[in-house]
Amino acid sequence: MKKLLLTLALLLPMLAQALPFVPTTHPGVKPIHWYYLKTGGRFVYASESEDADIAASTSSQNNDAYYWCFVGDANSGYRIYNRATNKYLYAGEFLGNYNEPAIDKVETRDNSSFYIYTMLNSGTLKNYLCYNSSSGFYTTMGKDSYFTVTEAFVEQESQYSNTPDINVETFDDHCVVTATGTGEVHLYIGNDEVNNPYTIMRTNENQYFTAMATNKDPGKEPMSVTYQFTVPKLEGAGPNPNPTFTRYDADGVGYSFEYGGPEVYGCVAQFVVDNNANTYFQASPDNCYVVMQASKPVAVKQYSLVTAIDAYYVYDYMIRSWKLEGSNDFYNWTLIDTQKDYPMPLVDLTEVVIPVNDTRKFRYFKFTCTEGVYSNVRLSEIWINEQSHGQWTQFDFKSSTCGAEGERYLKCSECNAKKSELTPPDGNHFFSDGVCTKCGIKEDETRLIYNSQRVPHYVKAKHGYRQSNGTWPSAPQGWNTAGFNDSHWLNLPLGTANPGHTDGPRYQLRYNSFWFDEYNCYWMRFPLILTEIASDATFTFNCVHDDNMVVYVNGQEVINKEGWCETPYGSTFANTHESYSIPASAFHRGKNVIAVYMQQNTGGAYFDCELVTTGVTTGDFIPGDVNGDGKVNVSDVTTLVNMILGVIPKDMTTADVNGDGKVNVSDVTALVNIILGVH
Repeated sequence: MKKLLLTLALLLPMLAQALPFVPTTHPGVKPIHWYYLKTGGRFVYASESEDADIAASTSSQNNDAYYWCFVGDANSGYRIYNRATNKYLYAGEFLGNYNEPAIDKVETRDNSSFYIYTMLNSGTLKNYLCYNSSSGFYTTMGKDSYFTVTEAFVEQESQYSNTPDINVETFDDHCVVTATGTGEVHLYIGNDEVNNPYTIMRTNENQYFTAMATNKDPGKEPMSVTYQFTVPKLEGAGPNPNPTFTRYDADGVGYSFEYGGPEVYGCVAQFVVDNNANTYFQASPDNCYVVMQASKPVAVKQYSLVTAIDAYYVYDYMIRSWKLEGSNDFYNWTLIDTQKDYPMPLVDLTEVVIPVNDTRKFRYFKFTCTEGVYSNVRLSEIWINEQSHGQWTQFDFKSSTCGAEGERYLKCSECNAKKSELTPPDGNHFFSDGVCTKCGIKEDETRLIYNSQRVPHYVKAKHGYRQSNGTWPSAPQGWNTAGFNDSHWLNLPLGTANPGHTDGPRYQLRYNSFWFDEYNCYWMRFPLILTEIASDATFTFNCVHDDNMVVYVNGQEVINKEGWCETPYGSTFANTHESYSIPASAFHRGKNVIAVYMQQNTGGAYFDCELVTTGVTTGDFIPGDVNGDGKVNVSDVTTLVNMILGVIPKDMTTADVNGDGKVNVSDVTALVNIILGVH
């Protein structure tokens, strides 16, 4: 082989002058001589296959995939250009040994292209070798190590029009694309036209563009010519000095798209800042990011993600993990918030609010996806702080029933995002033989927790993975007690399941959020305020679970179940749940918490539950719990007296112990009676 390469090097000056093809200066400048390439007895063509962009056939075809031209000159070499793909031939990887079949893997790209430097005489045929300028090696193309060139046809310039040409200039932070002569230029990424090349250029990623010039000479036939060119990545590109603020938050701060990507299928990053939830950004989760500029430095109280359209049906495009960063100089970024395995709801165009309450102010924000469910992620909007919405109009309504809340479905007139509002149960039961024909509860029963068949229910939750050594993570200290602070936990919409149950509970039980992967767990908390508990009160916990489940009430374990609850195809919660009785002694008047630990070992995963009671009264606050600690005791008397004396502001409605709408001395008597049990 070394001898062969030495021979080729010696022949280079002589053979470069005797090429059997007519070169062209640019594939968009006519005339163009198109050729068939043949190697190993087969014709080379541009393939759309998934494994290789180049393939070979024993016969030539009369289509653009088989047509190639040679672009360049004798000094720089000649690149091989395909008519169908509008790309140059590129050695994606080494094609194999000398004796292997022709065409292993070759791709068409715009960099590291093949260069033709020399040829071999074989009888009457002139055979050419490819030299790769980036690797410095000749590249074999199968067992014959060369290919032959046969002219297919010549593409002449139209006599009715002058072919426009395109010039591209790149600068530190933008590019300029113009057409010579009388032409109009349109710049594209994929199939989407780029209206602001300045914005697109300010990226840290290599990008490939298509520029199309259309001839506009009066009285002549219109002609479109398409060119390919590469824009290099720009390190440390600066912010846009003339931002366009496309939306504003509730405090009047505007936000502008800076740069982001890389998008797929033309679903560009700008769509998350266009104030239109019907458009969405789609990208690979491996390197998906969006940078925004605020009209003035702002602290992030919260930020919101809006799910894309068809979120319920295209659940594998759901975002899973991400981070939000802030900056004031566009170069140094500070972490504001990060989320791992967030259970995004499976509802399209729905806002998910993540509270932050950060006091630091930033001018620029970068949102980066770190993980998706599968190959791509979709997001329709990213909002910093509360969005300034237009008119909310109702587009659907789920009526409340006797025992379950209803739901009003609203849509913003400006951005098309959706939200829902709960309406209280109407309380009008229709009992037959002691059982309501509408909701299924028995007389005197009340549902304190609703499963997802009735209404989406949110709980506070924390997610964890089994550790690498086979052990499970420790539970947070005090997580199952009423006094635990869960404000930093996830807002988890129930029920929840993983995509493995696509033919069972994932659809039949109408789960609202994902449970990702195997070998992970959830800690969940359901707060309850009970104002009255009768001596004969009952508490029934109905649930579906996969796998192990432990239930606590105010820190006391009341249910421990290993294994999963069967959920056959076509099932509903009503006919597949397990039912457990919880002793009334586990509850008390005031603030209670039901805490559930779910551990998933292998296979699918799901959880949903409801709590059905008799002889129980609930309320929004606990009468007598003046200081809001969830208990009624002596410390509330001191707090109430101080409020009456003006030591504490009188805006605490819980101080109205007797419910007469006032806070005065009579509430002290009522509070003392409550503490003493006289009520």
